[in-house]
Amino acid sequence: MTVVVSGLHHVSIRVQDPDRARDFYEKTLGLPFIEIPVDRAYVAGWKGHPPEGKLLATQIGSTFLILAPPLEGTPDDDRFSERRIGVDHLAFGVDDPAVLEEVVSALEAASVPTAGIEIDPVLGKSYVAFRDPDNVQWEFYLAT
Repeated sequence: MTVVVSGLHHVSIRVQDPDRARDFYEKTLGLPFIEIPVDRAYVAGWKGHPPEGKLLATQIGSTFLILAPPLEGTPDDDRFSERRIGVDHLAFGVDDPAVLEEVVSALEAASVPTAGIEIDPVLGKSYVAFRDPDNVQWEFYLAT
């Protein structure tokens, strides 16, 4: 059997505070989110057992990014670490080098630490790396 994949449909990230994360992504990176209401059955495992809730979603190219609240049992001070098994970082492709410069400017204006435009030592491509409020490393990567 051969599975034909056309791309990455969505990435779902658990965040401590979805509104804080939304604020970061919208104000710093200009990613507009929509709210997707979910019912009691869907949120049954969420921290605090809310009667209902919402997911936050934005489209990045052909991939959706979804922000979801933490699950019950998640420590209040939990933060992402690539030193555990699971996702290491998220990298989104861009086609124009000017976009990388715009990202650096937006990050600096928002006082988000970044090393600026770096060069991937493996592929020799330019990228900008930074961390979101939950410590997830993001990259905007020159795909061409």
